[in-house]
Amino acid sequence: MMRDFLEYLWYEWFRQVGEALLIAFIVTTFVFTTVQVYGRSMTPTLQNGERVLVPKYEMWLARFGMRQWQRGEIVIVKPPFGAPNSTTAFPIIGFRFRPYFIKRVVAKPGDTIRVYRGQLEVNGYYVDEKQITDKITPYPDNFPDLLVAGGEVVGFQGYRVATLPDYLKPALEMLQPLPDDIKAVSMDHPIDYTGALKIKDGYYFVMGDNRTLGGSEDSRVFGPVPLENIAGRASAVWWPPVTKRDGSYRLNIRLLNIPDGYKRIPEPRGDK
Repeated sequence: MMRDFLEYLWYEWFRQVGEALLIAFIVTTFVFTTVQVYGRSMTPTLQNGERVLVPKYEMWLARFGMRQWQRGEIVIVKPPFGAPNSTTAFPIIGFRFRPYFIKRVVAKPGDTIRVYRGQLEVNGYYVDEKQITDKITPYPDNFPDLLVAGGEVVGFQGYRVATLPDYLKPALEMLQPLPDDIKAVSMDHPIDYTGALKIKDGYYFVMGDNRTLGGSEDSRVFGPVPLENIAGRASAVWWPPVTKRDGSYRLNIRLLNIPDGYKRIPEPRGDK
């Protein structure tokens, strides 16, 4: 009798734990999950240690072509394989895995993008990013930074085109044609030139909000990311619920809405 009773208790415990794990798997895979922010790449918008809510069903809608990630949305994304810091090691255990980054979508398929002297330009429109520039001064970097010689691109982001890493080759394929005057000047001597990318279908350009020098490792380093590398959208901050700012405690729960500057970006020319 006692043995039967113990077996029954074991069975019930195993069944309930199994059901709980199954429900948790279904919820976190198809409904929602939460992600903790590590580092400062999304400062001043997100702080290290905050937790964001991620509706997982949006990822599945995007992958089945029923949704497109929008400019200005904050997403959870894996950098392309082989890119700097695209793999990391678990503490103590040591085995390597591909971590997720948290970045902002700044350009979607069909958009033309470049960064000139720290200013983001999409479809010929200089984006007003006051949510960043009111609090920090962006470093005046350029993307894509090209070396042009003999009328051709021979260098891309500090690499020779002939030795370009695989993870940057899709970006090179998206490079817009060189203007005739740049080609003409480069016939006499090599010149540096800030080009532009036209994002092809299935890719997105992402950047961190921390635009200070070395503040964010993003598409300026590893190029546009494919759709399948995006695991969802950060919709809200829910933890910690209260934080201390300027010497006083304030409510920290907030929605992560699209900044107004991104809403004013024109659609690519020729699109309806």
